[in-house]
Amino acid sequence: MIKISKSGGKPGSVTPSTALLNQRLDTAQTPRMLTPLEIELLRKSKREMAARFKELSNG
Repeated sequence: MIKISKSGGKPGSVTPSTALLNQRLDTAQTPRMLTPLEIELLRKSKREMAARFKELSNG
């Protein structure tokens, strides 16, 4: 059984948005179009990962 983190996603998710997106996509039984909320989470996750990468590469 996979544990769900406090932020709502799988443990080890890169960002909170990625965790939430993973949680939402894990519930889908068949392929489907992303909802507007999922698209926004994907965009937010991208921005958070870019900021984290920049932070790590500067350090």
